[in-house]
Amino acid sequence: METNSYLLNVKGLCTYFYTEEGTVKAVDGVSLKIGRSETLGVVGESGCGKSVTALSIMRLISAPPGRITRGEILYGENKEKSVDLVQLDSRGSKMRNIRGGEIAMIFQEPMISLNPVYTIGDQIIESIIVHQEVTKKEAKEHAIKMLDRVGISDPAQRVDDYPHQLSGGMRQRAMIAMALSCNPSLLIADEPTTALDVTVQ
Repeated sequence: METNSYLLNVKGLCTYFYTEEGTVKAVDGVSLKIGRSETLGVVGESGCGKSVTALSIMRLISAPPGRITRGEILYGENKEKSVDLVQLDSRGSKMRNIRGGEIAMIFQEPMISLNPVYTIGDQIIESIIVHQEVTKKEAKEHAIKMLDRVGISDPAQRVDDYPHQLSGGMRQRAMIAMALSCNPSLLIADEPTTALDVTVQ
């Protein structure tokens, strides 16, 4: 059986946004490869398409106005079992199972990414229950462990806090805890330490 040494293989990815002012080629021909246990840094000036590339891989581009127009996003080391994420329904069950369970993302703006009407714990617990066969009690215990792991003090109490009750740095750490909670094979981090103090980074 032929195997692919790359966990993620992006080939010629193009993501365009169609607006009244014209077409914005936010990502135009990006290719990258990431193997298991590898770290890849994408560097560029503000607005060059780093976040759009990450959102494209996660299939979280809002359509309209955005659309992946060309390219492949091959996920999986086994060539026979690898899947082109571009071909999946972004809202379908297969992509939902991959997103969060196998590929997770730490977003740049935690206040926008976290739902303000649910507690931090509820949001982490939901992610765990969706992707793992555990009870709600077990999921909450795991959520508390993850909050402790990212350095949030008194996690058993903080798990019941709402996003607005946490500082920017604590919200960012909660996002990191959520992303890591299902032990994903691939973690995409979009400036994950922006809201953290230098000592915490």
